[in-house]
Amino acid sequence: MAKDSNIRRLLLPFIIGIVLGITAKLVDVPDITASFPILDDIMGRFGIWVWAAALISIRSKTAVLAAARSFVFFAGMLSAYYSYTVLYLNFFPGTQIILWSCIGMVTPFCGFLIWHVRSERYYSDFLSSLPFSIFFTEWYLTAFAAWNWSAKDKWLLFIVYVLFSISLLAAVPTNRKRLFSLIYGVVISIILICLIQAGIIVNPYEQLLNV
Repeated sequence: MAKDSNIRRLLLPFIIGIVLGITAKLVDVPDITASFPILDDIMGRFGIWVWAAALISIRSKTAVLAAARSFVFFAGMLSAYYSYTVLYLNFFPGTQIILWSCIGMVTPFCGFLIWHVRSERYYSDFLSSLPFSIFFTEWYLTAFAAWNWSAKDKWLLFIVYVLFSISLLAAVPTNRKRLFSLIYGVVISIILICLIQAGIIVNPYEQLLNV
């Protein structure tokens, strides 16, 4: 019975990953991106994947299960996305497949860490702030600081990340932890933005999205 329950817990994130992976590929076509660029802006960046994986991890019963569910989510997403690319578009992006497969291999460790948001240890506030720091940093670097983005697209993406943040905050255990998650997230994102704009560290969003 316990084994069947664990299989069901792994099957759901795998299916969610497949659905989101196919959706990301379907909106990544000229007709849709020209008419509704915000869809590609959402599905083509890290925020939605970090949000989904963080929710899956925090809602898992154990840290080990969080690691496993994070992995199968990304396995479903990446396999669906690139299978569609290869089978239906007759295009084999080898460099991207290798890169994102390597990223997918570290997702169990990330899921294991994020699950510990549920603990009362001193480091859990820092861990719970990491998704928010990614949301804030990514929005600023890929939208607000981009000269070719319209004001409408910038603020639509901002609203999406606010919704991600609100729903993720709802999964964080206590009000105190929610507050510190946001404070640390803002501080970390400001530090990262300053370091990137000063050229001290590379812009990971620009580098990875253009591989």
